Amino acid sequence: MSASIIVLSRQVCTGGCDVGKKAAAALGIPYYDKELISMAARESGLSEQAVAANEQRRTGSLLYSLYSMTAELPLGDQVFLAQSQVIRKLAQEGPCVIVGRCADYVLRDHPGLLRVMVHAPMEFRRQYARDILGWTGEDKEMDTRIYKQDKARASYYEYYTQNRWGDVRHCDLALNAALGEEACVQALLAAYKAAK
Repeated sequence: MSASIIVLSRQVCTGGCDVGKKAAAALGIPYYDKELISMAARESGLSEQAVAANEQRRTGSLLYSLYSMTAELPLGDQVFLAQSQVIRKLAQEGPCVIVGRCADYVLRDHPGLLRVMVHAPMEFRRQYARDILGWTGEDKEMDTRIYKQDKARASYYEYYTQNRWGDVRHCDLALNAALGEEACVQALLAAYKAAK
């Protein structure tokens, strides 16, 4: 395997985005996360607000929408298809890090794909939410908020890919954020270089 594209999935409140950013900087390759919203908006002609509001919302049935005689796809499906086009273009342009948005599935046939999942125990995620994101509340409230956001990501991913989100069979490297950000970055860099 020769890695050129890193696709990074992450549980909520793990710092996975920071791991991806630092790895991209160390490798000197582009990093794409929120930028995909404006890129997909340009690609689709939708507003950035519409893309941002619908990028993790699943709709009815994508297959039904694609094959039905209706004039227009539901907004969530339009956003998914626009982001998928952008992700494929970015992968063709060269090495990069792409965060979320079912990129591992969209690029499943792309040679040189390194699929990474960042996860962590709930205690770590609660502390991250408090210290880094400024969330407040009791542990139970934190757990509920984190669980709901993870559930939304999983639902979106599973709807569009028919794969189980976080399933290690669909990932090359799983990183436990509780080991520390620098350890995760170094492990990701080592995996990328080993796959070259």
